[in-house]
Amino acid sequence: MSMSTQPPDNLLRARRALDELPFYELIADWVWNAIVKKWVLECQLQIENRGLIQTETNWFILVDDDYPWGSIELHPSKLGGLTQTFPHQAHNAVGMAELPWREGKICAQTSMRTSGHLAYDIEPYSVDDRLLWRMMRAKEWLEAASAGRVTENGEPFELPDFPNLSCERLGFVEDEESFQAWQEFSQSYGYATLVQIDDSENWQAVSSYSDENRRELHTIQYGEMISSRSVRRASAIWMRLAAVPVLLPWQAPATFGELRSVLNQQGVDFNSVILRLAPQIRDGKSHLLLLGFPIPIVVGGENCLFHWQGLKMPKLSHGKRKGFRPIKANYDRYDIHTALSDNVSIEWLNSRNWAEEQIRTRGRVSPQLAEAKILLIGGGAVGSSVAEMLVREGCNNLSIIDGDKFEIGNLCRHTLSLRSIGKPKADLLASNLNSISPHATVQSIRGYFNDQADLEQLPLAECEIIIDCTGDDGVAHKLSVFPWSGEKLFFSASLGLRAQRLFLFVAQGKCFPHDEFVNALMPWIQMELKENDGLKLPREGVGCWNPVFPARSSDIWMMSAIVVKCIETWAVNPPASPCLKVYEREQKDLIFRAVRLAEES
Repeated sequence: MSMSTQPPDNLLRARRALDELPFYELIADWVWNAIVKKWVLECQLQIENRGLIQTETNWFILVDDDYPWGSIELHPSKLGGLTQTFPHQAHNAVGMAELPWREGKICAQTSMRTSGHLAYDIEPYSVDDRLLWRMMRAKEWLEAASAGRVTENGEPFELPDFPNLSCERLGFVEDEESFQAWQEFSQSYGYATLVQIDDSENWQAVSSYSDENRRELHTIQYGEMISSRSVRRASAIWMRLAAVPVLLPWQAPATFGELRSVLNQQGVDFNSVILRLAPQIRDGKSHLLLLGFPIPIVVGGENCLFHWQGLKMPKLSHGKRKGFRPIKANYDRYDIHTALSDNVSIEWLNSRNWAEEQIRTRGRVSPQLAEAKILLIGGGAVGSSVAEMLVREGCNNLSIIDGDKFEIGNLCRHTLSLRSIGKPKADLLASNLNSISPHATVQSIRGYFNDQADLEQLPLAECEIIIDCTGDDGVAHKLSVFPWSGEKLFFSASLGLRAQRLFLFVAQGKCFPHDEFVNALMPWIQMELKENDGLKLPREGVGCWNPVFPARSSDIWMMSAIVVKCIETWAVNPPASPCLKVYEREQKDLIFRAVRLAEES
């Protein structure tokens, strides 16, 4: 990082480009700030119409040394700058005493619909244009904020920036169905139970809500890992609010005094509720307070979800104290004037909705596949990668059957790790998959599909989608004679030598069509045998016969991704008759080029 007293030429050029802006006036040129390790410029911006913001405001521009790359931040000055917090702005606290600017940097790269920008603009990255572009956006933001229209109806709704975020996180589950359920409850406060898995210290999840008499109101159903491994439980208290707790225009409370004021405006007596619930949490531990309030999906839309914002409560008074009678009135008086006094800062938690539709916004499979009960046979290299992709993309009901133990040689292409060596693949794979999603319920069946006893067959027979990833002829035959219950969608996924080809067979029916499968696959197997005539398989370990199937993890995972894509396609539109797809890697001079569909029959 530059320590020169002279700003780089790029920053001088960028500053000169601002001189043409009629609303901009330079106060102080670029200076290196060693505290934030950025170049800082002080300026004044002017707007025409005074409303919520005065016509002239002072700002500090913070820029990285490698401009035009890196970050650009616009902070209000402590002298003549904004003191309020608006939408699309960080919490505008005073900040460090050593710095002349406040913490409320604005989101100046966001296009403003109010200025006619109906689509996202592409930020330029040239020396002359990038800072100029940001300052024009800052002017638009100021005009919109002054008019009280930084956000427009139809835009995605955003919560205020909650300050002093703790490193701890809170998870909760709320959707449209639970939102309707909350409308039917008359209770506005009570207790909540939080769960935390054994080896986690930085997050907790709400598992249930009850009223002040501990009568349960609402319980969240999680997947296998949280519901079965959550041996640590904690009590919290909750309050239900009518709206987002903010100081106008859009500032989250930073102290308990500010929170009291905000809640009082909503008709909620903070002290009364806390002291009513306090006896159950006077145990010398710090507990959480959950503030729940309705929110819309878009600005101006109808409220349709509940959001729970967590904060850490200070430890309340308890036990005996010298010169202190241990009665409720004394406890209450002490807490309100010390632990919860107006000037005590609030430590907010990073609170997120863990509902399925919320955590899958980056991508998920179709409902037809996500909601199916899936049996995956074989937890090897192909099976483990297929299973992980399915769970990560929203398939929560999965059973895995495998009788092998995990060996050191499996590490090069399996999804498990060193901790799994010598342990049953099915158990460790299921545990790993359950840790991927709070909603996953992956069951392990330790054994081989060919050897299932009569009593063990019923849960397998009820699965709706059957995926065989063993590449075992015996398993394929067993699929055809197994006593399935009703129509199933069958898949057989196997790889040729070196994972040069993927063979993916699909059929729908009451049993697996073994003869059609063999007839379709056999010509390709014979072709592979001719192509690899004389091939010596690599060996693993010491001995006369420890051959292994050669294939790199990158090839296996690439082919496994194709398997998942095809399974989803057929889950949505099942084939009218059995079908074999053969995918083939193409390469030239040892350079990978593509994967092509070699046959579909």
